[in-house]
Amino acid sequence: MKLETLTPAQEAKIPEIRNYWLNYILSCQNRLDKEKARKGIEWMYNYCGKKPPIIIFMDSPFGCQVAANFFLKFFENKHPANIWANIRANIGANIWDNIWANIRANIGDNIRDNIWANIGDNIRDNIRDNIRANIRANIGDNIRANIGDNIRDNIRANIRDNIGANIGANIWDNIWANIGDNKLTHYETSWMGNVGNYGWVAYIDYFLQLKLIHSDREKDFNAFKDLLLSGVFDMIQFDGLCIVSDMPTQIVRNAAGRLHNPNGPSVEFKDGWCQYNINGRILPSWIWEKAASGEITKELFLTESNSEIKGGIYEVMGQKRMMDLLGAIEVDTRTITHRNGDLEVLSLLKTKERFQEIGNEPFAWVKMICPSTGTQYLQGVEPHHTNALDAIASLSPFKAEEYSFDLRS
Repeated sequence: MKLETLTPAQEAKIPEIRNYWLNYILSCQNRLDKEKARKGIEWMYNYCGKKPPIIIFMDSPFGCQVAANFFLKFFENKHPANIWANIRANIGANIWDNIWANIRANIGDNIRDNIWANIGDNIRDNIRDNIRANIRANIGDNIRANIGDNIRDNIRANIRDNIGANIGANIWDNIWANIGDNKLTHYETSWMGNVGNYGWVAYIDYFLQLKLIHSDREKDFNAFKDLLLSGVFDMIQFDGLCIVSDMPTQIVRNAAGRLHNPNGPSVEFKDGWCQYNINGRILPSWIWEKAASGEITKELFLTESNSEIKGGIYEVMGQKRMMDLLGAIEVDTRTITHRNGDLEVLSLLKTKERFQEIGNEPFAWVKMICPSTGTQYLQGVEPHHTNALDAIASLSPFKAEEYSFDLRS
């Protein structure tokens, strides 16, 4: 008899497993368990028929790059051979070919590609195909759609978007910039064995925990899962050498889940390596440093040619400081008498200069003072407004003529 719906317990397990994997990194409470990581890395190498490597633990992904540059240049006549082909061949023969025989006819020489193709193809896709086949054979159309939309997207896609495509990719992009600035050689990091794998691992983990599928690759999957749960952020893998990064100590995001912190680093690691983001954009640290020291001037802002840096300066400085910096002038003032008798003074302020970044318009703000507390508030508004009442109403669900209240909070 086919199932036609998920049970309440099965439904409840979806956010539980998703949030477990999200919180594993986003909470910044988990540190690298070196012995557990060592065991997992030795399993991976042994699985590929390789001897256990020397394992070096670093505090950040950038620290891994520095370590790789040091060791490989120090032993420049003894560069570790590229073992990715061996990894792909061994894992392919032992895991993946069991499900998708002949899917990889040609095996490349790059170790990262080989681990991706072998652990990814042989463990991940083996069990994923098992899930699909099990759903097709045993579950009705109604729950099939539920699984596709509710489980796959809620777990795998949600985690991928929040970690792999956001934090992971953002940090790896920043490393490229740091590598160039420090004249270091960039060594490719793993495609398997880092936080970017959380999405598909959590997805498979859901089915295995609920015993909705059975797979002869479950033991191998659990070994890989244990490696991820040892607190490995990323690694650089060579024949005989594996360099491993610890987790971040701080991650700050905005409401949309993008890396964002106008007050300091959005991501920071134990060794002090960090990066700065505004709404997911990587920006140079000097913005924060100069803002803190008072070195950001009107001339610096106006002559900056990079619009993203200008946007970052605006966010870090805050609206009040930017208004003062740019010499905004008052263009309209209104006093509103609310239905409860409170008086509210509104002011519309604009800059004299116009900015290409906002369509060759001036920056504009509306300033309001809370009648009950006297607290001053400043909000950015669209530059086309000519009076303060229209500007303040544009920030609310009310029309200008409706902007009058009995109660205020």
